[in-house]
Amino acid sequence: MKDSNKIEKGFLFSLKIPQLIIACAILIFIITFFTSGCSMNSLTGNSTIGNENTGQNNGQISEETPVVTENASDTEDSGTSEETSATSEETENDSSSNEEITINVYYAEQNGEFLVGEARILSGDSKYVDAISEMMKEPIDGSLVILIPETTKINSVTVNDGLAKVDLSQNFIDDRYMGDTTDILLIYSIVNTLTEFPDVNSVEFYIDGTKLDVLGMLDLQGPSFRRNDLIKKD
Repeated sequence: MKDSNKIEKGFLFSLKIPQLIIACAILIFIITFFTSGCSMNSLTGNSTIGNENTGQNNGQISEETPVVTENASDTEDSGTSEETSATSEETENDSSSNEEITINVYYAEQNGEFLVGEARILSGDSKYVDAISEMMKEPIDGSLVILIPETTKINSVTVNDGLAKVDLSQNFIDDRYMGDTTDILLIYSIVNTLTEFPDVNSVEFYIDGTKLDVLGMLDLQGPSFRRNDLIKKD
């Protein structure tokens, strides 16, 4: 009887072992499935975060784009301002050259010792040439003497950094009144006339493009400056 009970119990125990194995297998499968699901969710979450980061980066790029456009606009505005400034300077220069100015043009007094000025109103880009041309016209005071020969041709008068370069024809030398004192009055009648302009402080002479260094006994190698001592006092 005891042997029969042992056999029955052994039989029942042998039947429970496969059931335990199956249960353990199912439990392992459930745990594995659950763990796999958590991993998938974690990966999905990371992907979502990556997408959010990408969206933020895209947002940053879109925010930077107007900054570039704004800078380009500033550059265009700056260029426009520079152009406007340059245009204003040109306009001022043009208006300055067209302004009327009253100067004295100089002749010799009847005794041929001093210079005497007569007022003239000049304007425009050719005012320097016009000033010398006025000196070749008859003076208002009939007692004054024209010094520049009427045959003289004015080739050009250019002014740069306060220096006026006067280019005249050969007649200026050949047809002038001869004499040391007259040469001085002739040269300084032109120098004193041109230095009446605020932007002229010295004069050089050229004859048909060649620098005039000597006239009679008068040294003209350097620039000639205004001489008020030659102007007759009232």
